[in-house]
Amino acid sequence: LDPEAGHLQIAVATTTNSFVSRVLAKFKKEYPKMTFFLEVTNRKSLLEKLNNNETDLVIMGEPPVDMPLITKPFMENPLIVIAHPDHPLLKNKNNSIKALNNETLITREQGSGTRITIERITGMKFNSDIEINSNEAIIEAVQAGLGIGFVSKHTVKLELQNGIIKQLNTDKFPITRHWYVVHHAKSKLSPIAQRFKDFIVENSNLQ
Repeated sequence: LDPEAGHLQIAVATTTNSFVSRVLAKFKKEYPKMTFFLEVTNRKSLLEKLNNNETDLVIMGEPPVDMPLITKPFMENPLIVIAHPDHPLLKNKNNSIKALNNETLITREQGSGTRITIERITGMKFNSDIEINSNEAIIEAVQAGLGIGFVSKHTVKLELQNGIIKQLNTDKFPITRHWYVVHHAKSKLSPIAQRFKDFIVENSNLQ
């Protein structure tokens, strides 16, 4: 078997999609004979795939500690608070968590890694004003002035640079966590899967 060929199945969290796509494009140039299937999905589905050993590699936020997994952190993933450029809270040098309780909060769905992390670290309990299962849709909702959102900073780099949304300075934010490349402890990685695992760790600067 050609170690530079083979098929790779990858399942990734929605927050990692743009980064993983850039890494895959670079990897494909180095290994043009390989093929891959990329599935972008939510945390619940990723955990099911890991538990059932249904994919070669998973790229996700904080992995569970109660599953037999091999995990490797490879990149910081800061969670930030975002708001429309005209939002009055932007006038404050810093905002308390309590101040956010009076706002319409736009969050990921219950069970998402982003939401679990925010609730654990800040003690916030979302009343689910607006729940959205896509980061892109959260960004669009904030742009439309629907409320305040919580996203990975990597997903809003262009919007922040262009000034169409703003980062809201808030107590306990940004929350710095990591992205991980993960697979089941019992799975034996194919040569191409092992090469991609090494490659994504080495290319974590492709932000």
